[in-house]
Amino acid sequence: MIQNIIFDIGNVLVTFDPYTYFLKYFKEETKTRTLCELMFSHEAWSQYDAGILLRKDLYEIYHQAYPQYQEEMDHMLTHWLKLMEPIPETLACMKKLKQQGYGIYLLSNISQDSADYLKKTQDFFAYADGAVLSYELHTIKPDAAMYEELLRRYHLEPATCVFLDDGVQNIEKACSLGMQGIVVCDIQTALQELKELLEGEKVC
Repeated sequence: MIQNIIFDIGNVLVTFDPYTYFLKYFKEETKTRTLCELMFSHEAWSQYDAGILLRKDLYEIYHQAYPQYQEEMDHMLTHWLKLMEPIPETLACMKKLKQQGYGIYLLSNISQDSADYLKKTQDFFAYADGAVLSYELHTIKPDAAMYEELLRRYHLEPATCVFLDDGVQNIEKACSLGMQGIVVCDIQTALQELKELLEGEKVC
């Protein structure tokens, strides 16, 4: 029986669409796609999420890696936090689940300043019964250590948990550890899957 709902943050509780956000500034589609790919696929970004690097460290790293885009990288690093905007449907569902007595947890790859920003601008951390965030553990999903820490810290049985995440590999890892999982490609579809999984209860 599912008793605990675990939420990823990016693209589940808040938007994470750098291309759409930065296109408003750079205007050029090809350039914007290139810049987003360079920034967010760089190993330094994973180390930032893992708490190994701070945002201030990234400026020099990206300057060295992409000298032709120093001004653009500076703009993106300075403003990227603002691209995270709440996804109302998921947040409403989370709050309703909380009211119905489900355990609510967060499991996310996220840097410390990102988490600090969201704690100041959003209220979903207050609804969570617990959270395991990558910067705390200096590793990122799908490392099993992230999931195991959540289970250990909050005394959760895997069979009682369902995890919503936009990464297929992250859901595969959760399932390999005994949880159920929903890949969030489309919010409405994912919430419908969750509703059906919770035996048709009016949860979302």
